[in-house]
Amino acid sequence: MLIIGLKFVIGYRITVNDVRRGLIATITILIFSLGIIGWYMVERPSGELVIYHAGSMTDVVEGYASILRREGIRVLNEPSGSIDAIRKVVDMGKKCDLVISADYRLIPALMFGEHAEWCLKYASNEMVIAHSSKSRYAGEINEENWLEILLRDDVRVGFSDPNKDPCGYRAVMVLALASLYYDDDRPLRMLREHAGITYMMNESGVYLDCTGLKPDSVRVFVRSKSVDLIALVEAGMLDYAFEYRNVAVSRGLSYVELPDELNLVDPELEDWYAKVSLKLMATGGGAKTLKASPIVYGLTVPLDAQHENTAKRFIRLLLSDEGRGILEESGFRPIRPEIIGEAPKWLTELLEEGD
Repeated sequence: MLIIGLKFVIGYRITVNDVRRGLIATITILIFSLGIIGWYMVERPSGELVIYHAGSMTDVVEGYASILRREGIRVLNEPSGSIDAIRKVVDMGKKCDLVISADYRLIPALMFGEHAEWCLKYASNEMVIAHSSKSRYAGEINEENWLEILLRDDVRVGFSDPNKDPCGYRAVMVLALASLYYDDDRPLRMLREHAGITYMMNESGVYLDCTGLKPDSVRVFVRSKSVDLIALVEAGMLDYAFEYRNVAVSRGLSYVELPDELNLVDPELEDWYAKVSLKLMATGGGAKTLKASPIVYGLTVPLDAQHENTAKRFIRLLLSDEGRGILEESGFRPIRPEIIGEAPKWLTELLEEGD
């Protein structure tokens, strides 16, 4: 009996030791696995990315989103006029991970301080006059006579709301510059009589007030963002719309190119463009004055962004050869990236990688 008891005890001790060793091994593996998972979650972006962006950037953002989805990132994008995109953050207190503006100047002007610290300039665009085969005088309009045709009494002209969308205030700027360039005040009178946009002229240029905007929807039509005008042009309900070149290209619309003195594309003409300034509604119910300038897009990551890692991944993609290729295919002109404000270390390092 003693021998049998000893065998039982010895066998029991062996079993306990085995269990202990097994537990230690399991815990070790678990700790190691949790470490790997933690590293993966920190180093590799995943989850969501919320973007408030200019409507003209929709095709590009969705192109990037299709790439990021393959990496496990769910992109939630809300297109609107750039001013409206910023108002969502500043006035409405909504949270997002990226704000993309068709005018980079709006970010430092309306967001710096409480909502953002930096802005990345990354692409340019140009203004054109978009139309379809259904537009009145579509077979006649060209780069020489476009203004005469737009000023005809039976022609319907459209642009986006200048108080909400940079494309809208740039349309007004183009018409004001055309008045100076052609020494013809009829474009200004059209804006005043058919859109409620008042103006003053002096030796230094033209000052326009868009805060009392009131389109008659007979000669001049206004929508919240420029891309909303496309359907009207395609249906023949609107003859001509002021659009960004990339929007006209992506929608397959015909368009008239404008002289560099009017299309807001040439950095060397900045002083000429600056002869026109506009008063616009800004955030918080206030007003702001902007001078015409070359078109440059910008973006930022708000200070209260919830998914900063996915925002970083988006920016890395945008600055890559693949991302810049998508911009070009969509009708944009990538420019040398430039930071306005206090850039975070990760962004500075990212730009240095591309040099």
